[in-house]
Amino acid sequence: MAVTEEQHVRTRFSDLDTQRHTTSRTYEDSCLGERYKLLEGAGYSWKRMIEESVRLQTIGADIRFLAQQMENTNLSVRTSLSSGADGFLVFTQEVVDPSGKVAAEIRTLARTEKEGKPFPIFPVQESAEALVSSFESVTPFSGRCERASVNRDLFFCERNPFGEYNPSHYWRLLEEGRWNFTAECGLSLDDLVAMDTTLFYMGGKIRYHKPLVAGQKATVKTWIRSFEKIWSRMRQEITDSETGEVLAESLDDLLVVSVSKSRPKKAGEDMLKVFSKVTEFPEGEGEK
Repeated sequence: MAVTEEQHVRTRFSDLDTQRHTTSRTYEDSCLGERYKLLEGAGYSWKRMIEESVRLQTIGADIRFLAQQMENTNLSVRTSLSSGADGFLVFTQEVVDPSGKVAAEIRTLARTEKEGKPFPIFPVQESAEALVSSFESVTPFSGRCERASVNRDLFFCERNPFGEYNPSHYWRLLEEGRWNFTAECGLSLDDLVAMDTTLFYMGGKIRYHKPLVAGQKATVKTWIRSFEKIWSRMRQEITDSETGEVLAESLDDLLVVSVSKSRPKKAGEDMLKVFSKVTEFPEGEGEK
């Protein structure tokens, strides 16, 4: 198992989002850089990878956010790597603040490929099946509710040196879908204050199926899978706007929080009513 620890990123004002803390994409981009450092340490810099048609294909990510960070903060990333047959890799990463507190955990399933075929770079430590099975699949949509939907352009200028989109671009699209979901449900900031309720995105599971194609549009579909006590389980799909093919999907954990008391609370009847048409299992997972 390869392990690194790098004091390598300082958050900036431009990393802050509308909720006035560092956006999740900053964490993912920082972790991505560390993943490529491990590949470089094994002899494959990103430049060599381009020259030899080697790619790091991201398959899935399990994410947890634990402590908000502000601008001008020095963060370190701790990375451990488990390697399997057929080029499968699992990167387990922690983003740590100056006090040693873990701000985020990102666990990524990926595979190294050469010209689209498996291309192992690291010695095999575990079976490919063991690594892949440690990432649960996301249950397909049952069709039992409506879904909010929004189209977004895929810009040429936002691709990486491989001519592809980094995983954080999928994160951006999913975040756009969450904002659109709130808007389509007719919820304003004043409405949330009146309900004494807000939702905090605490992490979830993302599964990447197909690459995004520059110059085209992606459709982001968003709905609530269920409410479970103080949790809202949100489902999202990124699809090809023309074919409807699912390019990526997620199951997210949103914590229901009282605005006045700043602590978790069970979703109230007023919130359940607002989301009733876009909730797949309104009576809970037992209804599936």
